[in-house]
Amino acid sequence: MEISEQIVVPADAERTWRLVTEPGNFQRWYAFGGAEIDLVPGGAMALRWDEHGSFPARVEAVTPGRRFAFRWLLPEPGDLVDITIAPAEGGTLVRVTESGTLDDAGTSAMAWRNSLSLLRELASS
Repeated sequence: MEISEQIVVPADAERTWRLVTEPGNFQRWYAFGGAEIDLVPGGAMALRWDEHGSFPARVEAVTPGRRFAFRWLLPEPGDLVDITIAPAEGGTLVRVTESGTLDDAGTSAMAWRNSLSLLRELASS
């Protein structure tokens, strides 16, 4: 199963890349309890939410300025999250595609939509 959500953020690709991949920024729009990201293929990740706990992940792919993919590690092998960015009219297109078993695809899609809206707000500030 696969879901995909996208949004145009009002920032250039370079700034958008930093917002999507730097742990402090990632925390501001997605993993609100904290984020640790070793941004290299095979790098460790930990994403936290105060109400849900901490979730381990592994960086699967990095194409600087264009693509960042990670895989949830629980359950193993977990779903793959692929985030791509590309120049677009009015800013930068950010697309998140999550694929795998997706226990609740509707909830996952809604979570990514909400997070991408927060990313757009962050890029506006």
